[in-house]
Amino acid sequence: PAAAAAGFASALAADGFDSVRAMRAHGLRPEELRGFGLDGALATAVAAALAEAPAASGAGSSGVDESAVPIDEMLLEALVKVAGGVKKGTTFPSHLPLSDLRERLVERMSAFHRVTVEGEAPLFKKGALKLIHIHLKRAAGHNKTHISGLESFLISPDAVAQALKVKLGCTTAVLKLPGNNVKEQEVLLQGHCLNEVVDYLRDAYCIDKKWVVLPTPKKSG
Repeated sequence: PAAAAAGFASALAADGFDSVRAMRAHGLRPEELRGFGLDGALATAVAAALAEAPAASGAGSSGVDESAVPIDEMLLEALVKVAGGVKKGTTFPSHLPLSDLRERLVERMSAFHRVTVEGEAPLFKKGALKLIHIHLKRAAGHNKTHISGLESFLISPDAVAQALKVKLGCTTAVLKLPGNNVKEQEVLLQGHCLNEVVDYLRDAYCIDKKWVVLPTPKKSG
């Protein structure tokens, strides 16, 4: 087992992805390695071999100079060329620093977010997460509380309206938000119920205040 473990560690050290250093940084223990299917003796030997495996030489485990990474066709198309046509006579660098390539990669990535609710399939959507908004308004002599953005957290506006109707003993309604292509709805409550709504979202759906946009307090005087 010790010889097999040493060979395993050496193969990881030579794969060009600095696997050994990553596993060292994690501090893998024999019991964790057993979770990957290794028996007790082999797991112990692998952990020891990883700790003793020689570090890769050069700038990084792959031996690539991080200050001058060669630009192949894939990197050129993905990170160097800009969208649209290329002017005649345009030249491109043959090498770029790894830090520069990382910045370009982040700039060209699209933001996505994921919302996970127990018992529901995760929701993946492009762009930043839309927060829940609570507005306090007064119309026709009546105070009203408007709640929108619930769908972003996989919360049913109808369910919230029904629950708050019972909990607060007030009139509620579910209305479509304005806009031709808007599918989201808002919950309308009779009265100003800011604290009650915030507490309900926290207790019923574990929605922290950081995910809720609250009304700006009016300045007195």
